[in-house]
Amino acid sequence: MHSSNIKYILLVILVVKVLASNALIPTSSTLPISSTLTSSSSILVQPTGCSTPNGPGTCLSTSSCSGISVPGYCPGPADIQCCIITCSTPYGTGYCEYTNNLCKGSYISGYCSGPSNFQCCVAGGSSTGTSTSSTISSTTSSSTSTSTSTQPTSGVSAIDISVAQSQSFWTCAAKTYKVVVIRGYQQACGSGGKVDVNFLPSYQAAKAAGVPRIDAYLFPCTGTQPGGVACKAPQTQLNEFLAVIKNNKMAISHLWFDIEPTSTASGGPCNAWQLSAAANVALAKQWVALLQQSGYSWGIYANGNQWAGMFGARSTNVASQLPLWAVQADGKPGVDTVTTFMGGWTSAVAKQYKLDTTGCGGSVDLDSFDD
Repeated sequence: MHSSNIKYILLVILVVKVLASNALIPTSSTLPISSTLTSSSSILVQPTGCSTPNGPGTCLSTSSCSGISVPGYCPGPADIQCCIITCSTPYGTGYCEYTNNLCKGSYISGYCSGPSNFQCCVAGGSSTGTSTSSTISSTTSSSTSTSTSTQPTSGVSAIDISVAQSQSFWTCAAKTYKVVVIRGYQQACGSGGKVDVNFLPSYQAAKAAGVPRIDAYLFPCTGTQPGGVACKAPQTQLNEFLAVIKNNKMAISHLWFDIEPTSTASGGPCNAWQLSAAANVALAKQWVALLQQSGYSWGIYANGNQWAGMFGARSTNVASQLPLWAVQADGKPGVDTVTTFMGGWTSAVAKQYKLDTTGCGGSVDLDSFDD
């Protein structure tokens, strides 16, 4: 055998030994997983993401889930289920996820219990500070966020509802929102106004789940209704609403009177505040006087941009002596972000900032309330 061949064979053997002792033996720094060390000898693989009709989550054992466990969406044993944990931030509500999952929005740190890479995924959100995963990307980033958004300075997270909700919704809502406002009375123009059939069941479910503060609102029947059915007298509607509260000893924190126009000509089921401006003013003042005489704490829910259409001018004052829950659907939470004032109000105690959306898997509107 030629000496050149021998040298070549020896060189090949040497290369093989080097590869076997280094490159082919993985170390903890080359393992293709994102892991957390629980001891010097054990490694836990980061849980995988999952998706359910109630929202996205993380595959965890039911004993480890601090939210809602949904079976059938994760591989493995029966006790490994999709754990859905909602979170609430100044930029909106979202779901707690690991940052290696796909977030159709932004990851915001500081709103989910757990490791630093377990963050709140909020659609369209933007974080403050130096979050390392706040970009609208499915991959984690090592760059520093340059967002200059600031958090609102007032208000707690809240929702209002007008439909029945599931038990899982209430379990989630109690952990996510400080205030839930339930519709207690509705236009029901076919009968002149009636108590919402979901009012008492929704209140009972919210109370059982531990919702911190429960409010209710009255959406009255006003004006001339289609089919010739007249609205019940304001005093009758108010009495029907308050009777449910009194007879069932409901611990309602605040009551709200809903002033908003609706029209059958625009596709709505009822007409509301479709009288003349003068007649609307007179009717509103009649209602407000009755509210103030009822012995309950009332406020007004209204949209400044709809005010002139109902009462002739934006400045028309019919109820400024009562607190304002302002409708300003600009997607910005925070009571201090209200700018659309009217009717003598110069401040608000609540703001509805997003309509007809989803929270905790149910149909809701998003609000901020002074606590």
